[in-house]
Amino acid sequence: MRQHDFRVQKKPWEIIKADDTEMWYPYIQVPIDPKITAVVGANESGKSHLLSAIEKAITGCDYKDQPISSRDFCRYSERFLITSDKNRLPDFGTEWSRVSQIESKRIKAISDIPPSRSFDRFFLFRTGGNILNIYLPEEEGKYSFHQVNHQKVDEFRKILPGTRRLKNNIALPSSIPIQKLVLKVKGETNCTRYEILSATQRQRVRKLLDEFYKNPENFIKSRNSYVSNEDNNSNNVIQELTSILSNPDSKLNEEDRDRQEEEVNLTYNLLCKIAEVNDGFLIDLANSMEANDVGYTQALVDKINRQLSTNLNFPNYWVQDSKFRLLMSTKDHNLEFTIVDRTGTKYSFEERSSGLKYFLSYFIQHRSYEPPDNVPEILLMDEPDAFLSSRAQQDMLKIFEEVVSSEDIKPASQVVYVTHSPFLIDKNHAQRIRVLDKGSDYEGTRVVKSVSKNHYEPLRSAFGAFVAETVYISHCNLMVEGPVDQVLLAGASTYLRTFSIASKRESLDLNEITIVPAGGATNIPYLTYLARGRDSEQPAVIVLLDSDQEGNRAKQELTEKGYGLRKQPPLKKEFVLQVGDLASLGVDFPEKLSSPEVEDLIPIPISVMAAQKYALDVRGIRERDIRDITEDFVQQKVESGETMFDAVNACVKACSKDPHYLDKVGFARSVIEVVNLLSKNNNREQKYTEALEKFESSFKILFRELDRRKSLAELERTRDKASQKVKDLEESFFSNHPNGANREDVVEFLEKLEALLLSDDNFDGDEIRKGIGSIRNDYNLQTNLGERVDNYEQFKRDVQRLKYLGKLASQDKQELGEINSDGNLTNSALENINLTDSSSVSSDMDNQVSSSSRDSKITDSRKPRTRKNENKVDTTTSQ
Repeated sequence: MRQHDFRVQKKPWEIIKADDTEMWYPYIQVPIDPKITAVVGANESGKSHLLSAIEKAITGCDYKDQPISSRDFCRYSERFLITSDKNRLPDFGTEWSRVSQIESKRIKAISDIPPSRSFDRFFLFRTGGNILNIYLPEEEGKYSFHQVNHQKVDEFRKILPGTRRLKNNIALPSSIPIQKLVLKVKGETNCTRYEILSATQRQRVRKLLDEFYKNPENFIKSRNSYVSNEDNNSNNVIQELTSILSNPDSKLNEEDRDRQEEEVNLTYNLLCKIAEVNDGFLIDLANSMEANDVGYTQALVDKINRQLSTNLNFPNYWVQDSKFRLLMSTKDHNLEFTIVDRTGTKYSFEERSSGLKYFLSYFIQHRSYEPPDNVPEILLMDEPDAFLSSRAQQDMLKIFEEVVSSEDIKPASQVVYVTHSPFLIDKNHAQRIRVLDKGSDYEGTRVVKSVSKNHYEPLRSAFGAFVAETVYISHCNLMVEGPVDQVLLAGASTYLRTFSIASKRESLDLNEITIVPAGGATNIPYLTYLARGRDSEQPAVIVLLDSDQEGNRAKQELTEKGYGLRKQPPLKKEFVLQVGDLASLGVDFPEKLSSPEVEDLIPIPISVMAAQKYALDVRGIRERDIRDITEDFVQQKVESGETMFDAVNACVKACSKDPHYLDKVGFARSVIEVVNLLSKNNNREQKYTEALEKFESSFKILFRELDRRKSLAELERTRDKASQKVKDLEESFFSNHPNGANREDVVEFLEKLEALLLSDDNFDGDEIRKGIGSIRNDYNLQTNLGERVDNYEQFKRDVQRLKYLGKLASQDKQELGEINSDGNLTNSALENINLTDSSSVSSDMDNQVSSSSRDSKITDSRKPRTRKNENKVDTTTSQ
């Protein structure tokens, strides 16, 4: 395609000489971001090929030490030939920038570049496998050709950054023999062969030994010429035992042996490099385990676990669980790893998703890596999303950001990764996306230009679905009136981050917050209620409104009007921000402007430029008419009290005799394009510099205030839920009163429960308070405080049921089916329940709640409870 594009200029390195003729083969240029590049594309579009090309361009080999060969040609290439006289190796080209003076001096010393020639960037081409050619840019698009001394190629390689990959097929093992770590530390072990076997191999050895115990005579009787089946079985047992003990890895293929070695390295790096456990303590631990010194072993394990908790700092990256902990224990000559989550429950790796194991592996590989000679490197990753959940993929972006930062002692590196997943696309940095599109056989692969300007295509083709379809109301949401606000906020935030103008708190993290356009201010209260008001699991929501009449009414309805069965406002006042509130925080609005909108944060020079751009590009208005869209006209309108958009729109309408108008979304997109263009123009007029500074300042104030409110909303969402508070206090009470309690003790317990719930005005808290009231009435706790509570087992079940009341009340009618004796769901138990009144559900459904291990549904047996002085025992569901 480039060969047939008359606009493409030939570069000297694109000319290939063969058979005394010159042929032009244009390079496909893939721009690499200085920090992170995300390469997306359909299957077989060349994504993984690009990673290999980077490695081979730098070192001459890929990460598997495979040298450059004809296999690196695209199959449709005319140079992919099998005849020896015409075949050649593919060429690889790279461009390097930010070359230091020291690096420049080293390059000149091993090439024919004149010592007097200064340069801070160069093009490097590897041809014929091991020939390095350099092109330096000169004036007027010309380039000077230079060669690297053939004997100094390896030395030149040391000047360039290295490449590395995080292994995406290695997971942290749940169990590993301690002696394998000793072997890595000392190079030898002083243990029995049995101790170095894997858990599976030990289990097999134990089963083989059982054969001895069952039929010992088969192993000790003398041999004669006749060999029985028993003798054959005995020989097989002995041979297998000998094989396992003499060479534990004999039955493993090379790939499995490599994986075992990588698992040992991963475990060692976790303990010794990240947790900073001294090698000697591992040997002490192994000796202690071998001597069965339980006390000292546990002391060492406790110390290591404290080191892990302090140095790993995993919850900072694994945001799905802020209380996540990785624990190590010892068992049967092994170190074993378990997980403790926010419930306080321990899990083995097998009980959790594979994504956690692989994310831990990526995390350990990154944190423990030590670059050779402290030289920056390029981190390459081929589909790191393969084993990760969507949430874990977004957590992975944090690791990438840490790799490219130089905040720690490690040098900053570049990251290039290929992915099929929209969750590994950083919405804060659309400029980092590179989409590869493979056409028909003769078209080859192309790099799609300006992908960030159109979110429908080509990402839709690359992912197989429109990327926005994966975005719904998430755990943290910013409700705005419409798509105009969405475009302006997302665009301004990306602009501030791209040019490093703002801190993290002065912009929006678009990977952490979802901007939800409501289609008008009047729709926001209902959408907020849908997101928060109908369930015990409530996402964090903040709202941005204009300060016009509709915005004022929406705020009043959000914060004052009761919604739903609870008759409570959807949001607290501190979670609703109106644009006019920014005046008290430093934003300068026109004096007569009474109803500020988001567009009023845009200075007049930028607004006028955006309107002119829209009028020319979209409306096709003549240039002489566009000149009538002036700052003076807009200034007069704004000073009279009109909003910025109305003023600019009036100017567009007046600029031509033909009927024209300014589209709000189009205007917003043009504004973002204009600020990006102005920022890149170092020769802009002073008025545009001042306008740009005002734009940046206003939006930073807005984002800082939104971030403050977002933090409060997330704090409320992540604090201990009412159900969790009830669970903790309930377990403590029944631990002290397992078989019975006085009414006085119960009254005190219920009062403590209510005190815990005082600050909880959410769905769970309401339902639990109603449940507590029902328990008081049902058990007559106001009288005879010294007496024991009757039917204590039923009382325990009623109290244990409290923590489920929020979820029960929020479920739909069909979800509350009863499980009958056959384990089948029925709805007969619910026929007389009026689910339109949540209070009737919470107070009347006073029966046992049990959890079915079969389908994990909470069920209600709907049986009559035994009251005081009744000689009747109710039947309950128990599975």
